[in-house]
Amino acid sequence: MTTKREQTRSRILQAAWQLFQEQGYQNSSTRAIARTAGVADGTVFSHFKTKLDMLKAGILVQVDTVVAEADRLLRANTPEQRLLHYASHLYPLYAECAEFSRELFKELLWDQQELRPQIQAFIDKLFADKPSEDDRLYGQILMDLYFMTLLEGLGERTCDSDRMLAQLGAKLDYMSRAQSAT
Repeated sequence: MTTKREQTRSRILQAAWQLFQEQGYQNSSTRAIARTAGVADGTVFSHFKTKLDMLKAGILVQVDTVVAEADRLLRANTPEQRLLHYASHLYPLYAECAEFSRELFKELLWDQQELRPQIQAFIDKLFADKPSEDDRLYGQILMDLYFMTLLEGLGERTCDSDRMLAQLGAKLDYMSRAQSAT
């Protein structure tokens, strides 16, 4: 059973996400979010310290939904195939929400500690079995490729998830060829 506090938080988050999509992140004020959610201005800040925290929470809800669907459809065996599978589901979300994604990653680049648990959980998804220390290191390299490609794509004037996916695939192919050559 959800508490009244959880319901209020959910209403605020839904209102924020709605306004971010309709008006853009920069043009959505916390006052407008409070009005849309039907709560007092101060109530917004009792649930979220900043507007950026609302954006983070909103995107995490979206990411969790996309990852759950990707988990359901997962048929890939290798870490590289799994990364491409998840990227094929996540890159379209980030491209569709390019403005929000840019804003979010601009902030998170300087505070990567906050993302560490999510990144580690994602690395674990890349391996069929519990990853060894070597696997975890390799998984971090794969994540670096994933995020480099995502940030490059978000930096383009037109964010194209298909192009990002193709670039990630090319990077993974190059890395595989380089490993085979050694």
